[in-house]
Amino acid sequence: MKSMNSSCESTASSDTHTEPLGLPRSRFDTTTMRQKDAHLMWRESIGVLFDTRLRAPTEDPFFASVDAALIGGVGVARTRSTSQDFDRSRYKIARDGMDGYLVQFYLSGESGSRRTSGTVARPGDLYVIDMAQPLATSTIDHEHLSLVIPRQMLAPRLKRPDDNHELVLPAKMPLVSLLRDTLGSLHKQLDHISVGDAEAVLSPLLDLAGAAINSQTSEGNAASVGHALSIAVRRYITDHLLEPDLTVERVMATFALSRRTVYRLLEQVGGFSVFLAQQRLRRAFINLRSPDYRHVAIADLALAHGFTNAANFSCAFRREFGLSPRELRHLSAHHPALLKSSPGLSATDWSQWIGLIGR
Repeated sequence: MKSMNSSCESTASSDTHTEPLGLPRSRFDTTTMRQKDAHLMWRESIGVLFDTRLRAPTEDPFFASVDAALIGGVGVARTRSTSQDFDRSRYKIARDGMDGYLVQFYLSGESGSRRTSGTVARPGDLYVIDMAQPLATSTIDHEHLSLVIPRQMLAPRLKRPDDNHELVLPAKMPLVSLLRDTLGSLHKQLDHISVGDAEAVLSPLLDLAGAAINSQTSEGNAASVGHALSIAVRRYITDHLLEPDLTVERVMATFALSRRTVYRLLEQVGGFSVFLAQQRLRRAFINLRSPDYRHVAIADLALAHGFTNAANFSCAFRREFGLSPRELRHLSAHHPALLKSSPGLSATDWSQWIGLIGR
């Protein structure tokens, strides 16, 4: 990924530094840039996560600013920007491999989904985006606080970790209000708080985020025992994902459940067969990106992931991720930076921090 600082040293007001006892901090601001450069630099920087298009006429002034910090692998940012469209396609998801959640509070303006009618995040609302799922939104001029959280840090705190994409929780909910106030207070202290104190605050903050999200996603669910059982069944499937004898009958026997109950527990993820195929495709996606599997023929990799027909595997893979297994392997081979887990977090550019989330 191209560093923002390498291309805008003379035009951008960008102050990125790491103080000896402070957090890694990054500031990006287009107000001192030439207008013809401002949106280009913003699009290049935010492009690590979203594709963007301006909604206002191009002759109108554009502005964007980000004041961010990195705390224990979690990004914290306050962002202001002109109205625009944000998109995250299946192709982009497959290409960047990021896996995490974007948890936002709009302080002004609003964001509305262009995919789901009626999904609008307004000032004070809690808005959750799953970076592993497609997104198409429109915003007016806005300002928001955000947490960018790797999946492995937030998912264990959620009752339904895969079912919160584009979730909007009302500002008046007590836990939402508490999380909003806590995040706002933390952001105000970013220039003064030590790394140790910030990391000590992080776990309770994520617990609070999980509690706020769960307070909504648990409404209308089955009894807690049924919910726990659904989680256990999903975990069992993912733990035994590539075993050829993993069938619905095996799940029934393991948990002493009827076929009808198993299908009911997995109804929200499309049923047993759909969930199993989707999880195997995701595992295949990870392996196709890995250099360790580059010598394995795609037909052999398809068979190892439960697909006896390579053509069917390629079709299913394209439907799920928007590109073929061969295309993904080509992209990965020619973009080795996408395969790095964490290069020591030596870079302190906010767009690079985001690009590392969940890898």
